[in-house]
Amino acid sequence: MPQTPLRGWGLAAALALAWGIGPALPALLRGELIGQPYTDLYPAVWGLWELARQQPGLPTHTEMLGHPSGIGYYYAAPLKGILAGGLLPLLGLPATWNLLTLAARVATPLCAFGAGRAWGLGTTGALTVAAAWGCAPLFHGYAVEGIVEGTDGWTLALWAWAAGHRRHGLSAIGLALSILSSWYLGAAGCLLALLSALRDRRALLGLVGGLALAAPGIFLFLGAFPSAEPLPDAIRQMMGAPLRVPSPGLSAGLNPFAITAYLGWALGAAAVLAAARGEHRLVALALIPAILSLGTGPWYDLPVLEMLRFPYRWHLATLALLGLAVGRLADGRGWWWLPLVVVAEGLLLSPVEPILPGAPADVPAIYARVDGPLLEVPGPVVRPPGVVNGSRPRARYLLYAQTRHGQPSPWAPDFNGLGAAESTPHLDPFRAYDRLEVAEDWEAQAGLTAADLAALRSRGIGLVMIQTRELGSKRARALRAALRSLGAAEIADDGDRLLLRLPAGD
Repeated sequence: MPQTPLRGWGLAAALALAWGIGPALPALLRGELIGQPYTDLYPAVWGLWELARQQPGLPTHTEMLGHPSGIGYYYAAPLKGILAGGLLPLLGLPATWNLLTLAARVATPLCAFGAGRAWGLGTTGALTVAAAWGCAPLFHGYAVEGIVEGTDGWTLALWAWAAGHRRHGLSAIGLALSILSSWYLGAAGCLLALLSALRDRRALLGLVGGLALAAPGIFLFLGAFPSAEPLPDAIRQMMGAPLRVPSPGLSAGLNPFAITAYLGWALGAAAVLAAARGEHRLVALALIPAILSLGTGPWYDLPVLEMLRFPYRWHLATLALLGLAVGRLADGRGWWWLPLVVVAEGLLLSPVEPILPGAPADVPAIYARVDGPLLEVPGPVVRPPGVVNGSRPRARYLLYAQTRHGQPSPWAPDFNGLGAAESTPHLDPFRAYDRLEVAEDWEAQAGLTAADLAALRSRGIGLVMIQTRELGSKRARALRAALRSLGAAEIADDGDRLLLRLPAGD
């Protein structure tokens, strides 16, 4: 029996709700933030709060870090930050983060279905696009890591919808939204716009218009990080699409990095069959982003391309092209079951864990005692791109707790190497206690003087929080003794952290 348009949208909504919300239910029921706490989640939640706090506009500087001068900063997902400005007073930060994450996850496959219909697919074919692209393991991995800018695939799907209907003015808006929601969605959109011009040259109008509309955001980003440099080729290749059969995330244990360009056996086989049955042009075009996603080649010496840090994300364009080709095949063959197989395989066999993890959303009560600029020890550690940074989990107290106490920090995180290296010699005496900064013979290097505390006081810093558990009991005791010997007074101690007030200066 033929499907009515209304029934088709009902099926698309059911798919979007099941994939978008179902894997998040355990974390939601535990009252946690959606995402794991070891990489990008807490910086992303902090950034949502900071951008919302500075509304209206797209701020390029924050005074909450690098106190007292602040640091350059640009939130990777400004669309979410703007939306959060209206939601935070009503819902609070954890609920706002979770709602925006879920809304993006639901909207992406739903808009992908609409895009498939706009490109001439029937219900089965459009559902195949929604499954292959909108429910891709790549999008699922973004939610696992808390990569805030990754989950808004609905923006690129809106571009595809407008382009499919040859409404190039609207496609310009869709492309601009893609660029402003994620640089990588924008890059994939620009490539797809160029390729769609093979069908209709007027698609280039949407490309030019989209770049023009997004230009203010692009220039603000470049101004926030003027010293950002291209990645070395070897590091970029590490961030390229993995060329190996992955271990399923269902059984692989904790994997804090959800980098994947998983295609899937079902989708791959269907793409080969689609090419053999007349869709060879689309499948051949899909090789362009597939090659780019490897992260190597002379084209990465070209402007713009040389700045792309995570080439595996070109996989989005590969999936869009293959989804269209396979969608046409599914329509022609009546394979109503193919979307279900693609989604199930992505959840069960891709290297990304199928159930979205959760991270603590609470802030320890001791932070209610913080009433001024706060130095927490240990702080962030800068590592070169491609090197595992063991200090990333510290973002829970360095950044997320700040959303509760609202006081600035002298630390200046580099946000994945984008920020300029800050000169902070006044913090070096505290780095000497950090196991990640000084692994051995730390006792010979550690020690504080009255001049060290005076340097903090001259910058308006009057509070120090010792993170006892993270620092380690022996180092924490040594730092505590050094601060007390110089006149610091203990304010609160909850067993895992100790808050002290520095003595007043002369």
